[in-house]
Amino acid sequence: MTKKLSIAQERELVVWAQAGSRSAMQDLLEAHRPTMTRLARRMLRDGEDVSDAVQEAMLKAARAIQSFDSTRPFAPWLMRITSNCCVDLIRSASQRPDSLDAYDTPVADASADVQCSTETAMLAEALEEAIQRLPERYRSIVEMRHYRHMEVLEIAQELGKPEGTIKSWLFRARALLKVSLQPAMSEGALA
Repeated sequence: MTKKLSIAQERELVVWAQAGSRSAMQDLLEAHRPTMTRLARRMLRDGEDVSDAVQEAMLKAARAIQSFDSTRPFAPWLMRITSNCCVDLIRSASQRPDSLDAYDTPVADASADVQCSTETAMLAEALEEAIQRLPERYRSIVEMRHYRHMEVLEIAQELGKPEGTIKSWLFRARALLKVSLQPAMSEGALA
């Protein structure tokens, strides 16, 4: 089991890795491998794809470490790379040719799929608009937590606020989003 690095240890390893230390880069990546794997598993579900995405993210991070701003937290940067690798895998899988059997579906099923994807797109658009209407501090916390995949403690450290305050703001932001999305979630708005 890898040990959790303190912020000071992480920054020191980043500086060493940027100076060319392969062992420092390896220590950094191994410390974050469990979090990278959890993120990839949530996005991909397939064990082989998860492993591929994590490995690709580690390679990309090692190649790009020189461009990383060492004054910023390392984990969000690494999670963004991991997330992007997962998205790339999803895209490449959707572009692979399928067998002809996959296209042999009844018209009723196809129209249900179109209806479902339309509703999903409408909900995604409503969610994005609702997030943009949040007060700035709530919006930034939602983006850090759900788009940059930062832990509450990391958000607190980045913003210089107590962890309890961040939890409270995140709770309030989610409550505001729930109220704001209520009309879009009703059957009438999507029918």
